[in-house]
Amino acid sequence: MDATAAKLDELVKPDMDAVLSRTHLSLTLHDFLLPVFEAVSNAMHGVEAKFGEEQASARGQITIKFEQPNDPTKLKITINDNGVGLNDENYTSFKTPFSGYKLKAHGRGFGRFIAFKVFARSIYLSRYEFFTAKNIRSFQFDIRREKEFIFLDDEPAFDETGVCVVYDQPLSQWHELIRELQSKDVEDSIASHFLPYFLYRWLPEITIQFDDKDPEDIKAHFGSVFIQSDSGEFPFEIDGKTETVHYALTKIVKTKSFRNHCLLFSAADRIVGAPRDLTNKLGQPHFLDEENESYIVIAVVRSAAFESRLNDARTGLNLSSKTIEGIVSEVSNVIQKSEATQIEKIKSEQSHDLSGALRENPILRIGLKGRSVTEYVASKPNNWSAEEFISDLAIERFRASTDLTKQIANATTNPEDYRQKIEKLAKTLDANKKEALAEYVLHRKSVIELVEAARKFQSDGTRTPEDVIHELVFRRFTDSVAVSYFEHNLWLIDDALAFLPYISSDRTMHGGGRNVGDKVTDIAFFDDSMVLGDNDGTTITIVEFKRPSRDDYTFGNVKSDPVLQVIETLEKATEKGSITKTDGTFFAFRGVVRRFAFIIADQTPSLEKVLKRHDFKNDWNPEIFFKYRDNEEIFIQAFGYDTLVANAKKRNQAFFSVLLGE
Repeated sequence: MDATAAKLDELVKPDMDAVLSRTHLSLTLHDFLLPVFEAVSNAMHGVEAKFGEEQASARGQITIKFEQPNDPTKLKITINDNGVGLNDENYTSFKTPFSGYKLKAHGRGFGRFIAFKVFARSIYLSRYEFFTAKNIRSFQFDIRREKEFIFLDDEPAFDETGVCVVYDQPLSQWHELIRELQSKDVEDSIASHFLPYFLYRWLPEITIQFDDKDPEDIKAHFGSVFIQSDSGEFPFEIDGKTETVHYALTKIVKTKSFRNHCLLFSAADRIVGAPRDLTNKLGQPHFLDEENESYIVIAVVRSAAFESRLNDARTGLNLSSKTIEGIVSEVSNVIQKSEATQIEKIKSEQSHDLSGALRENPILRIGLKGRSVTEYVASKPNNWSAEEFISDLAIERFRASTDLTKQIANATTNPEDYRQKIEKLAKTLDANKKEALAEYVLHRKSVIELVEAARKFQSDGTRTPEDVIHELVFRRFTDSVAVSYFEHNLWLIDDALAFLPYISSDRTMHGGGRNVGDKVTDIAFFDDSMVLGDNDGTTITIVEFKRPSRDDYTFGNVKSDPVLQVIETLEKATEKGSITKTDGTFFAFRGVVRRFAFIIADQTPSLEKVLKRHDFKNDWNPEIFFKYRDNEEIFIQAFGYDTLVANAKKRNQAFFSVLLGE
């Protein structure tokens, strides 16, 4: 390149149309109003530049008007302000994408372009001062034209300095939303977006008007609603650097726009992104005040670190999910301290519910590990129900070094020693607890007797179908969403199975009626690692029931080979990756690592033949066949109903002996 060419070379301006094409807006009211938010924000900068921060609140005025608000072909939105107007400095900044002038005001210099994701036309009418004269600068701005500025002769409707922004001709994808526009929702959305100004900054007078209806004073109305109740700061590490995060809290009456406790991120003094629901952290979506009125807590957080991580469209922050969740946890802790009375009520209700559940199943008190119910509940999430506490206590019980299941297993080798331990335990129980425990043990004894009766010959010489025993163990065509711990008897197979987070019985993976090709297992257990707190994967346990004394099994035929049925169920489950619960929600299992299966079927000659063809062994117990299949990485056990009953009796015999006198 020669020197002359080098002197003439210049930076090519950004292709803003291409930049916009990579900017995504969701078809929500918030994103529809982004151009309005931008115009209001620019108006506040103009007002502050004219009056200064001290006078801007009292003398600044911004008006927003919606004409024909529910007619997409006629809708026009006008935003007027009485700021400095588009003087030469502001106009130069307007013409410069990503300008340094906007960066100084915590902006991006991109906001005016976002209007073209919503409207086909943007018009700017401005009056500004040049020395003592008032000049007009009016134009239509269109980035899709080669010459983006079409200058107009129109003047703004006001005589003083300021800017009038007009948006119309909304794009077709927004038409459906426009037809449903409600003034109250628009007012709430605008006020919510500028919530930081209500809490810790100044705000000019802002009015909004729909057609010829009376204008609504947003500042006056919401200024009495969004009142700061608490504020502070805390250090937090972001991308390896300790930053200061400021928070402000406000309490408001529950509304359509704010239905639950939430956290909002603020950057450039505006709310960025969707609210973070704090219901799970705080335990309830809203609290009740002394007059029994519902109210919610809103937290707004801001930090210098957020300003540099604000995306160009100003719709989100470039923060990792771990960082966001960490900030959510910190703020939730702050709110819990400030709302100690409400949290105490939640914990009291949880303790009451858990105490009731433990009266029905006192054996799970072992999982408390010496803690009181109150102490244990205080250490767990505020949103847990009694079922989740029971599940957690069961897990702790089974994982503890004093795990009762291990002791019961040892009873088969030294039953007298174990009986003495149970007697010692029973002596420490008061009368009420002993009665409750005896009642529960009697229930188990009755269930075992029912299973024994169900597997015998009926009066006509036929066998009871496996469905009867299946129903005793776990109700068919349902799941653990609809069946609580105390309504099933999975302990018959294995005590640990009863406490896996999700159980599905005789149901398809998609939750609907059975279609061609659907595989329905008798019972499937899904142990989600996130629920259990592990970090090494997910467990699937499959149980197949077969009719007592059935003797027509054939190797290699999926209809009559229970091993292949288990494998097919496993493949369908892992391929699907999730199962639809009875309440319509999903239970996902991620990266299945542990796979187990039980085949409950009497050891008839044809079944033994099939199992041996699959290379099952029974050398450590002739009544139980087992096999680890390398290809599918699944451990399968097969045993009969007599073994099922015998093992259940062994696991419960010490209790039968001590508490029932057997």
